[in-house]
Amino acid sequence: MTKQPSQRTLTALLGLAVFLTLSVPCSLLIVLGTGGPGALAAALTLLLGGILMLLILQRYRKYRYRPGPALLAVVIGCAGALLAVLGVLIFGLAWADVNPATYTYRVTVTGLDNYTGGPVTDILVPLPLREGKMIFSEEDLEGQRVGAWKTLFAETPKGRMLVFQTMERDLSDISVTFGSPVEKYFLIDDITRESFSPVVTEAPAGYTRWAFGTGDVQNFTTLVRLDEGIRPKTADAGPIVIHLWITAGGGRLHGITGEKYQVEVYEAIPPGVTGFVPVRAQVARFGDVGIVPVRE
Repeated sequence: MTKQPSQRTLTALLGLAVFLTLSVPCSLLIVLGTGGPGALAAALTLLLGGILMLLILQRYRKYRYRPGPALLAVVIGCAGALLAVLGVLIFGLAWADVNPATYTYRVTVTGLDNYTGGPVTDILVPLPLREGKMIFSEEDLEGQRVGAWKTLFAETPKGRMLVFQTMERDLSDISVTFGSPVEKYFLIDDITRESFSPVVTEAPAGYTRWAFGTGDVQNFTTLVRLDEGIRPKTADAGPIVIHLWITAGGGRLHGITGEKYQVEVYEAIPPGVTGFVPVRAQVARFGDVGIVPVRE
């Protein structure tokens, strides 16, 4: 003989059935949309939930239980379902709230018109990397023509770097901007690991111009390299000024707005200095009043 279920058990099952029958279909429609598998799963859940609730109510009548607890279970189940659907809706809106972040890399090298090069002249600058991965596709960086220069990659003892190469003896200035990152949606976690690479431990060479008007700014050390064949045309040729900008961040990912940074290398390298040169990368953050240096 089947044991008679208690009123408490039936009441709990009824409340749970109401909660699931209402919350699950609504959540499926919010997440998966009103067409395709989402709508089918929602309809099936409603059907099964309705059958289950009818069976529970039939047991209520069969055992002549008081209807008050059943009514309370329905109210609680409806309220719980409403809260659950609101939670899914809020989470869904936040998850869908995305806006692409900015990532641009600008390279300028000026003063080169006062210098000559060898048969082949290379100038190496750091690559923009995030957690060791390329920000831009190789196709976006390699093989680009920048005046008399072309771009390629070089594997160095310190890591991979971007090369500007020319076969012209009389050198010309470089100016180019890269701005189509492979990944569109991201947040900046640690800008020192998401901008210039390589990062080295050597002390900077001491040719820094302070990009943000102060030396009291967070910085780290990266590398540039000037070809040994670069020679000044005259005794008063002046420095080769390397100015690199990375502007990164500022997007929204799942409802979270990311910080936006500007990292600059700004170095005036005097005549006669060639090879690898350790240089400062200076860090600033975009704030309400513009670009603000990040203090040490």
